[in-house]
Amino acid sequence: MYDRATLGLSEALRVVETVLEAARSVPERTWPGVAVAVVDKEGELITGARMDGMAARFWRAAHRKAYTAAVMERDTSGVMDFWNRQQAQGHRGPQDWNDPMLTTLPGGYVVKYGTRIVGAIGISGGSGDHDDDHFARLAIAALGPAYRNCPAWEIKHIGD
Repeated sequence: MYDRATLGLSEALRVVETVLEAARSVPERTWPGVAVAVVDKEGELITGARMDGMAARFWRAAHRKAYTAAVMERDTSGVMDFWNRQQAQGHRGPQDWNDPMLTTLPGGYVVKYGTRIVGAIGISGGSGDHDDDHFARLAIAALGPAYRNCPAWEIKHIGD
């Protein structure tokens, strides 16, 4: 039997609330805020939000970032490294993957629980010292010490 683990709604809501509270607490914020999306391990949306004043494109970007991290099983920064290696071998990049949801934008973070990929987080709209990485670190920490992100692809085992 295949045992599947994935983020649930309670974990996803904790991520969203952590990110929104952190963005709201930035003193003298010069930008409207952030958008955050949380997906399961297959890239299907669990929940998300965009702060008031953020253009809808930030929400779409956060969703695509989370989706890409989940289905490519690595942070989007690792996906960009992978695509650069593929391009050096003659591939054209995301269009070769036949999936319009894939993106090379940084800000997508795969979430692992132990060795298992359980979902991903997409952040869009961070700026300066409060960039997407800043909010993602807070979000993953809010999940608990057994959770981490995965910048690069890691060897998988059956059931991971």
